[in-house]
Amino acid sequence: MQTTFLRFVPILEVVKRFSVLAGLCLALLALLLPARAGAGSLPIVVQVEAPDGTHVQVAGEGALSYPASGRFVRGQSVTVEGDNLVFTGLSLLGGRVTADQLVIPVSGFGDASLSGFRVERRKPQGLPNQVIPLADGGYVVSLQESLDGRHRRLAGLFVHLGARTGRLPAGTEILVGVPAAVDSAAGYTYPLAQQGEIIGCPFVPGSTHSAFVAPDNLASDNAVDISAPVGTPVYAVAAGVIGTQIGPLGSSDPRMAGLRVHLDAPGVHFYYAHLSEIDVVPGQLVEAGQQLGLSGSANGAAHLHFAQDVGNPAETVGALGACPFYQSYAEPWG
Repeated sequence: MQTTFLRFVPILEVVKRFSVLAGLCLALLALLLPARAGAGSLPIVVQVEAPDGTHVQVAGEGALSYPASGRFVRGQSVTVEGDNLVFTGLSLLGGRVTADQLVIPVSGFGDASLSGFRVERRKPQGLPNQVIPLADGGYVVSLQESLDGRHRRLAGLFVHLGARTGRLPAGTEILVGVPAAVDSAAGYTYPLAQQGEIIGCPFVPGSTHSAFVAPDNLASDNAVDISAPVGTPVYAVAAGVIGTQIGPLGSSDPRMAGLRVHLDAPGVHFYYAHLSEIDVVPGQLVEAGQQLGLSGSANGAAHLHFAQDVGNPAETVGALGACPFYQSYAEPWG
């Protein structure tokens, strides 16, 4: 036995040397070839968030089913093509929401598209942030960009359940297509010294924030009303310059009571109304978080009217869920 073993020693040494060489070649090849992302680093293809805060995330490529039965989300395929994540043959909620193709960026914010989109036999356009109601009181948002706290996020399709569906309770949110790495937002400061309830949303038909009711400008309509005790400090949400339109609203209408301040920040203008006191002057440079004045009251309610000319003010104050049915309108800033 000993002789037989010694006879194979040279052969074993050759095999050993070949194995080491092969290992080095494979390691070099791995460095030269582009690495393919593992499932953990891919964009989230499905994210389910229950009202109690529990959530499930699914990442990866290939055929899509969540859960295994595909009752809530099913897709023929999910692939990474260049900088995009491509879904084909999507079906949500047992076919109530379908799409032939959904394309979102792998990371950050880039071009996103939706084709062959259908919701409960309707054919909405699938525009960015378009809200489509569901028969159970829920809604679908196509190509949604939202602000969660101070961080923006993109979801190819966002579904809010209005009633219990299978084991998912009412209020559950299903997101399909979420970039792996999401850009940070500008980091807006909350406009008040304390959190307040949203009591008025942008562009609500029949309200004072309506494109169909005078004065027909964005400062009036693209705004949220935030409940706050009179005398609550009001802060600049971003660094900028105080505008020339400042002081009394100049109207006997109780809806127009109090003082106003315009804040001009890079790329966006902000408007604060119904203040009881103003602590800044026109042309003054202010930093984010700097006090502009104190909140007041109008139309029988203590609140701050907060508006902007670009984007959704509900996003800026981190309360997107309070105003889900947002649409933009072409109006003058005012």
